[in-house]
Amino acid sequence: MKVCILTTSFPAYKGHFQSPFIFKLAESLAERLDVDVVCPYYKESRKKEEIINNVKVHRFQYLYPAFLQSLYRGGGLPHNLKRSFIARLELIPYLISYFLKSMKYCKGADIIHAQWILSGLIGVFMKKLYKKPLVLSTRGIAVQMASKNKLMKPILKYVLKNCDYITPNNLHHAHSLLKFGVSKNKILAVPNGVDTELYKPRSKDNIRKKLGLDVDKKIILFVGWLIERKGVSYLVNAASKILTDRDDVILYLVGEGSLRYKLVEMVRSMNIQDKVKLMGSMLPEEVALYMAAADVFVLPSLSEGRPNVVCEAMLSGTPVVATDIGGSNELIKDGRTGFLIKPKSSGAIAEKVNKLLLDNGLSKKFSKEARNYVLDQKASWNDCAKRFIAVYKNVLEKK
Repeated sequence: MKVCILTTSFPAYKGHFQSPFIFKLAESLAERLDVDVVCPYYKESRKKEEIINNVKVHRFQYLYPAFLQSLYRGGGLPHNLKRSFIARLELIPYLISYFLKSMKYCKGADIIHAQWILSGLIGVFMKKLYKKPLVLSTRGIAVQMASKNKLMKPILKYVLKNCDYITPNNLHHAHSLLKFGVSKNKILAVPNGVDTELYKPRSKDNIRKKLGLDVDKKIILFVGWLIERKGVSYLVNAASKILTDRDDVILYLVGEGSLRYKLVEMVRSMNIQDKVKLMGSMLPEEVALYMAAADVFVLPSLSEGRPNVVCEAMLSGTPVVATDIGGSNELIKDGRTGFLIKPKSSGAIAEKVNKLLLDNGLSKKFSKEARNYVLDQKASWNDCAKRFIAVYKNVLEKK
């Protein structure tokens, strides 16, 4: 079977931090199938055509030189389309370049697998052009944002109507698709996989020494885009509250985004520069070490898909505090495998983080039960690939 994956986000090179979960899916599928990936060429990209672990990668460039492309800077494509007029202007050459690149590789495929709505639009064109079945995976808040946008809403409905199968990555999202008139018979929630070998418990002292971190400090960790939707400012405010009671805590923020400079100013105004560290983006292998080194992981998002970082923290044996929103609340059982809190509440973040820092027994309980919960879900990328192959076969049998 030959599959062509269309995606608006993909690592710029092997090991790059951009959407590593899409690469992991393609890699796992490529162990069993013939896989082509059509994706953007970033200014950080090194090759337009390459093969990475049996995955054939084909990158398209829509502006020259590549540093002029701004659709992916500081928060990803949906974020930039929402806040940047320039990004919206770039959308037309982007779609034209995407379409032309996709033609070559969708023509010979048995099935087209699009990631996110804009890829789904290209996928519909390819489906009609070459009479190929189309599977769409929806992730994050793309559908939610598109449904509230006058331009994107009709595109969203058109794409959903013309897909043969839709695989949202969480149950909350699956239910929301029914509101668009999508038959439940062509919806199946398929969660992202997680690297169960990379993310695992490790000796905190040894890892901290390796990373040059203080073994005597309590570490709070956040990993993700530094954008409003991730609620990072509420976490920084919470850190300030925590630091009024104790001075042995350090907050590490891993990631980049449009909110970075605002966060720097917040930290400076609170005079906690030595206690809040903005680390920038990291490779997955580095993130895994910080996950294992941390005492608490916090994800204060206002909306999510099914956040892999929560699974990764749980697998690492690090207790999690996250907002009670769709996606996150499918992973965390409040008071058993972590804490769920209401969004936009720095006070609730501070309260639950302090509870975990003070109660070592509770932290150990959460660590053990959370890791076992993820492992019991058969959440590896190998399991994820098997689920998608079953979907592909089902779609092809109906054609």
